[in-house]
Amino acid sequence: MNREVIAGIDLGGTKILAGLFDDRGQMLGKKRIPTDAAGGLQAVLDRMTGLIAELKGRHAPEGKLRGVAVAAPGPLNSETGLVYETPNLKWKEVPLREMLQEVLQVPVWVDNDGNLAALGEYTYGYPQEYRTLLYLTVSTGIGGGIIINGELYRGSDGGAGEFGHMTLVPDGPVCGCGNRGCLEALASGTAVARTARERVSRGRMAALREAVKGCIDKIDARLVAEMAAAGDGEAADLMDEAICYLGIGVANLVNLFNPQAIVIGGGMSGYRGLLQRVEEVVKERSYSSLSRKLKILPARLGSEAGLMGCLALASRKVKCEDSGRPFGIPADRWPGMVR
Repeated sequence: MNREVIAGIDLGGTKILAGLFDDRGQMLGKKRIPTDAAGGLQAVLDRMTGLIAELKGRHAPEGKLRGVAVAAPGPLNSETGLVYETPNLKWKEVPLREMLQEVLQVPVWVDNDGNLAALGEYTYGYPQEYRTLLYLTVSTGIGGGIIINGELYRGSDGGAGEFGHMTLVPDGPVCGCGNRGCLEALASGTAVARTARERVSRGRMAALREAVKGCIDKIDARLVAEMAAAGDGEAADLMDEAICYLGIGVANLVNLFNPQAIVIGGGMSGYRGLLQRVEEVVKERSYSSLSRKLKILPARLGSEAGLMGCLALASRKVKCEDSGRPFGIPADRWPGMVR
């Protein structure tokens, strides 16, 4: 009997990462390509469906495609697959699930990328070690997902987990969402780069100015972090400010959700000492009874968290016909691994 496979797609503003999985959760193949959002909606859809066809043709030409799970940016309705809006792609009210199903002729499941990264870490990164877990990605922006008692919490309209848009400083810097003083505007990679450029333009951070030969537009968070790690005091101070804001945001989440664990991923999370500093701030600013047993942990899945979340979502939608176990969960890790 031909084996069954599931495709996962992590759709981002700049890249599309697709993977093909067998019924035991083994990744048969993956490929990353540019999103090319400037080409418009149809061009992006064509790239997504083309990737699936390529991976299946290469790794499972005789296999049966059981379905496709998509991790998509922006607020969306996970039941209908309607993407309300996603600024990076310039989409509004896009029926993504419907459009993909029409082409692929298989079930398609769509969820928020932060949600699926959280589900991926919960299911495969830290396999059900923590029944109540929050996931934060700290990169160009800040987002996340919420696992409560082993289940994704999406909120009444599917928009829960927008951690980056809690207000920390009412009259703070303008955020991409239009509000002021959001966590994302204070602690993301974009925020670090913006603050560094502002300080260089005011005559501060001379070493950073020298590093970019006076071309302020070349300053990004990676460079600031590298200079901080190399011992530049002003760069280190800037990074510490951002991390302190991140810690305050996490402390708010601890007081709100009282989770067992908070997993932090994204490009900024790799900065030396970030998790330890966040933990220090959390202990200073949250109820001690709520943070005493809290685990603040590094993401284990890296850039594949969203893709593995697609597999985790599929495992909750599809049962293997021969055994009744969830798709993507080996028999020796079931029953009870994922409902």
